[in-house]
Amino acid sequence: MDLYEALGVGRDAKPAEIRRAWQRKARALHPALNPGDPVAAQHYREAAEAWEVLSDPKRRAAYDRGEREPAPVAPVPEGGFEGFDFSARVRLEKVSFREIFDASSSPRPRPEAQRGEDLEQATRVSFEESMSGAERRVHLVRHERCPACQGIGDVAYGPVPCPRCAGQGQVRGSRGHMIFARPCSDCEGSGALRHQPCPSCHGEGRTFSSEWLDVRIPPGVGEGSHVRLPGAGNVGRRGGPPGDFVLTVELEPHPVFRREGDDLHCLVPIGMIEAAMGGHVEVTTPDGPVTIEVPAGTQNGQRFRLRKRGVPRLGVDERGDLWVEVQIVIPAVTGDRARQLLRELAGEIPPSGQGEDKSEPEASSRS
Repeated sequence: MDLYEALGVGRDAKPAEIRRAWQRKARALHPALNPGDPVAAQHYREAAEAWEVLSDPKRRAAYDRGEREPAPVAPVPEGGFEGFDFSARVRLEKVSFREIFDASSSPRPRPEAQRGEDLEQATRVSFEESMSGAERRVHLVRHERCPACQGIGDVAYGPVPCPRCAGQGQVRGSRGHMIFARPCSDCEGSGALRHQPCPSCHGEGRTFSSEWLDVRIPPGVGEGSHVRLPGAGNVGRRGGPPGDFVLTVELEPHPVFRREGDDLHCLVPIGMIEAAMGGHVEVTTPDGPVTIEVPAGTQNGQRFRLRKRGVPRLGVDERGDLWVEVQIVIPAVTGDRARQLLRELAGEIPPSGQGEDKSEPEASSRS
């Protein structure tokens, strides 16, 4: 029998790893927990023999050199816990000064509950969806509460004597020539183990689950907006509260409208005659085309505001404005008759810049 194999560790395993491996084997294979199971009893004997040798540095070194002389192990009891010997009561653990000064009569506190992590995904939203709202169906793989332990992380069993302190409730540690006794952290100073990590979730209190989630995206979302669903993230460790699910919006650009906050901006081309004499111009808005009136003498780049034609404001029943910027289109004049008319017209028009109104008027419109 290979002693390292019996404990399930490698030959380079450190003493702490060997001790933990023995504790796991002892908890799982002890005959009191497996009555009438000869296979478990045999595996327990092998693990106990391996622990007896590998926990002693001198005997382990001799075993590694090929001197196969393991010490005899007490026979496995048929029932109860008589003779339940984990060979730890006479051993000393190496401790640091921090462990010495941190030791107290109170047992080590159990791990605290922790809030679950937030989950985040991204989705692309069209301009039209950002105006009217949208629905998205997202697939989530997240942590849910473990059904075996109800999210606690531990399940009751035993009680069985603590293998680390051999049921004494205290462990002894050495620092140089000094020997210290302190409460056993594995059993919280009670000497018995009454709980073990949940085998389903390995002590986390949560397991993976997969599900689909319907998310409502409200009107008015913009680039980088976050739609948060409280409590839809990972459930917390050891019974902690769940995190949130956050859907990040990526907004697709629009060929006509440019968004700034809750306002929209667009360009409207008009002819030179309309700009000079004034008139009515059709403008595209998110709600459909409307006709606005531009005054005589409208200049290139002049803006008109259409109130409440912009983007819905999140959380309130209001909208931003639509700003219409005039872009004057000047045609090419090629005919002699047209050139002559323009020359005559130039004599009747005042020089550029005189009498111009550079303010940004409200646009009167009709749908």
